[in-house]
Amino acid sequence: METFIVEKDGKEFVDVVKILPESLPNEKRFSIEKIDENKVEVYVPSNGLGHDSKKFILSRFIELDELFFEGLGLWQGEGGKNKGLYFGNSCLELILHFLKFCEQKIDIKRGEFNVTMNISQILDSEQLAKNMYSKKLKIPIENFTNICIDERINKNYIQLYINGIVLCELMKNLHKKLEDVILQNCEYSVSYLRGVFAAEGSVLLKKWGTLSHVDFSSKDIEYINLLRKLLQNIGISSGEFQKQGFKFQIYNKRHFEKFKEFDLHSLNPDKLEKFEIGFKNYKREVKTKFEMMSSILSYLLRKPRTYNDLSYLLNKGRSTIQSHYIPLMEKKGLVKRCRKINQAWLFEITENGKKLLWFGNY
Repeated sequence: METFIVEKDGKEFVDVVKILPESLPNEKRFSIEKIDENKVEVYVPSNGLGHDSKKFILSRFIELDELFFEGLGLWQGEGGKNKGLYFGNSCLELILHFLKFCEQKIDIKRGEFNVTMNISQILDSEQLAKNMYSKKLKIPIENFTNICIDERINKNYIQLYINGIVLCELMKNLHKKLEDVILQNCEYSVSYLRGVFAAEGSVLLKKWGTLSHVDFSSKDIEYINLLRKLLQNIGISSGEFQKQGFKFQIYNKRHFEKFKEFDLHSLNPDKLEKFEIGFKNYKREVKTKFEMMSSILSYLLRKPRTYNDLSYLLNKGRSTIQSHYIPLMEKKGLVKRCRKINQAWLFEITENGKKLLWFGNY
C-alpha cells in the first residue's frame, strides 16, 4: 500500500501531510501544524521576507470514496491548476456537487469561495443576479465580484475560486499521487470517470436521434492515455486520439451499455438526458445470461436497487428479474438482500459479485 494511504475501520484514507510535497518549485517549504487528530493548518512561511502565505485548516485524513473521486474528476476536468482552488462550469448541479466535495472531503467551506459570473442576458440589475445565485449556492453575496454580460453564450457560467498556493498544490498532488490508486481500483476508476465526463465529456446524437458517440477531450496526451486505460479497465474501448479536436471517441452499443450501467453520464443532467434519449432509440437486443448478470452487478455497484429498479434499468420484465436472475445470483453469492424500503427488498453487490464484474471470475 502507498505510504500516504491509511486504513481505518475497513476504509481507505489519504494522509494530507504525506501528500503535500516538501517544497514548492521555488524551493519554499510548507509549514504543516497539527491542530488536533484530524485537522492540520498548512501555509508557506515567509522566512523573514514579506508575509506568510494564506493559511488553511484542512482535514488531515480524507476518505477515498465515491464523492472524493467524483470531485477529483470534476476538478481535473474544469479546475484551475495555477493560483488556488478554482472550478468553473455552466451547470449549476456540478457547481453544487463540487462545493459538496470541498466541504465534506477537504473541509473548505463554501463561504470561503469567491464567485465570478458570465451571464447570457441582461437582467434588471447585477444585484438581482447576485442575489439569485447567492441563494442557490449558499455563498454570501459579498463574495461575488462584478458580473460580465455576454449575449453570445447560451448558459450562465459560474466560477468559484479561492486564491492560495496551498490549495493548488494539494489538488495537483492528490491527483498525481492517486493516479496509480485509481488505476488499480475499478470502483475508484468509475467514480473518477463520472466526474471527468460530467466536466469535459460530450454526447453526440445522429440526426435520427440514436447515440452516435460519446467523447472525452483534452490537450494533455498523458492524461488522455490515463483515461483510456481507466475505460479499458471497465470494459470500454475507445477510438484513436484525434489531434485536430483534442479528443477520443467511444462507439458501439455494448460500450454505451457499460457507460449507462456504471452511471458515467449521470452527474451532468443535460448529458444524462441526451444520453438516455439516444440510448432508448436503439432496438432492444437479447443478452446472454452472463451479460445480464454483469449488467445487474454494474447497476448495483453504485447503490442498492429493488426488483422494480432493475426491471426499469434493464428494460426487462420484473418477473424475469425476480424469479430467475436474482435468485440465481443470490445462490452464487453475487448479490444479497440488505434492507427493505417500504415492502420492497433492496439488493446490493457482494465482494464475489465485484470479482465477477471486474475480473470475470470469483
